Amino acid sequence: MENKVLPEKLMNSVLGKLYDILTNGDDVVPKSDDNYLAWLSVGMPYPKEELEFLSTGLTGVIREPEKEEENEGEDGKKSKPKEKTSEEINQLLAQDVNRKYMQAENLARLCDMVPDTSGVTGDVTMNVWNQENSLSLAYRHILKFSQVANFEPDEKTKAKIERLRGLLQEKKIKKNIVTEEEEEVIQETPLVKMYNEKMQQYMNAALEYNSHRVNALAGKDPAAVHFWSLNAPILRNKVMAAKNDWITNGFKEEYDQIAAFIAQVEGRSMLTLKQQYIDDMEKARLTGIASGSDFYYTSLLPGGFAETDNGWTEFTFSSTDYQSNYKFDSKKGGGGGGFSLGFVSIGARGSHKETKSKTKIDTSRFSLRFKICQVPIVRPWYNVNYLTSKYWRFDINNPEFKDNMVSDGETPPSGMIPAYTTTAIFVKDLFLHFGESHSEITSEMESNSGGGFVSWGPFHAGGKYETNSQERNMDFESDSQGIKIKGMQLIGFKCHILPKSPDAKPNVEEWV
Repeated sequence: MENKVLPEKLMNSVLGKLYDILTNGDDVVPKSDDNYLAWLSVGMPYPKEELEFLSTGLTGVIREPEKEEENEGEDGKKSKPKEKTSEEINQLLAQDVNRKYMQAENLARLCDMVPDTSGVTGDVTMNVWNQENSLSLAYRHILKFSQVANFEPDEKTKAKIERLRGLLQEKKIKKNIVTEEEEEVIQETPLVKMYNEKMQQYMNAALEYNSHRVNALAGKDPAAVHFWSLNAPILRNKVMAAKNDWITNGFKEEYDQIAAFIAQVEGRSMLTLKQQYIDDMEKARLTGIASGSDFYYTSLLPGGFAETDNGWTEFTFSSTDYQSNYKFDSKKGGGGGGFSLGFVSIGARGSHKETKSKTKIDTSRFSLRFKICQVPIVRPWYNVNYLTSKYWRFDINNPEFKDNMVSDGETPPSGMIPAYTTTAIFVKDLFLHFGESHSEITSEMESNSGGGFVSWGPFHAGGKYETNSQERNMDFESDSQGIKIKGMQLIGFKCHILPKSPDAKPNVEEWV
């Protein structure tokens, strides 16, 4: 086998091995036929600080310096640092909250893109990450302009629901004092009124108990501490008595059983499920502080993956791997147009050009290693079960959406959401050594950076990464031992292809 090859041929072999690790399986971890890889055209530096909100939430935190320097006064005595005022504390908290919201928005928008599927044919499992569409926008339109099957319960269940609803609601005839006409109104039954009355008494007792408990825990008012110490048993008994009164005289258990049965039956209804999905999406909607536009909260699990080495796997590539004849281009088929296996230089303002290096790399002494981590993407607002259900369709009376497809199920698939990203692929601590050509390749990479950085395949090979909204820099160290690119970077995603959707059952009698 040829020992000296061009950079794109070597990267083809590197990605061939990486592809096998990420997508192939065995009896223990079966291969998924509908997953494919979508690489970023250039690796995106992702400092771990940018994901801090995943482990700490969106609440502001004040970070004190490890050691605060003491101030020396005119008399030579050292004084302790000045304590922050409440206004200064609130300002620092607000700044930290603002920073975390920006982090959340950046990640949400990155994971909100629908990946390109134009090159995914047959057993193809590779493509380039192209920002084609917004997942949240498409999903919101699907929920808004879809119809669902209207399932009717059987007559026996209907009768039971009607009887139980009669225990909760009753019809009354009242006279309208304005028109003096009689009107039928629905109001609560005595059972519900008593339930609510006893529940309110219990809540009042519980609120009183918690108020005294919190005051005592604060420890700032001696009287509150003494009161809690002396009267906690009495307050506790008061709460228990109110709860028992609610159960005995407030029909608590009966009411809960009735509500549970009705909810269980209605939970089978697609109408109810669809409304739940709409509510889930609304609850996850946030507004960007800087952009002023909405985004939908998205996270990665586990949230603290970037903080430790737990979950990270060491990836290495050497001469023996090259001799194993890994070939990435044989796996991608006709897909992945525009993806470069060679060097790409990115300028300071984001301009880029592909550099065809004529310097061959000695594979017998080539060395590459990094740590890799696959992190699942979590979207609490996105429910794929709805999209794959056989009991929904687009509103046939809506000319704009009636003929739309979420996914046409073809090869390659197309539609509003033919695929979606499921897993983010991060690498960190990249090390490269190019054998006898090391100094030559290194000089070539540095000269082609043009004040920006160089990318080799999907890997950021060091330098300044700049976009319209932010600037990130990866530490780049080069010597005779090799090139070290410290820090974490995002190189791509695993994607899931949706089957044909909508694919409604033809025997549904009523759509609503």
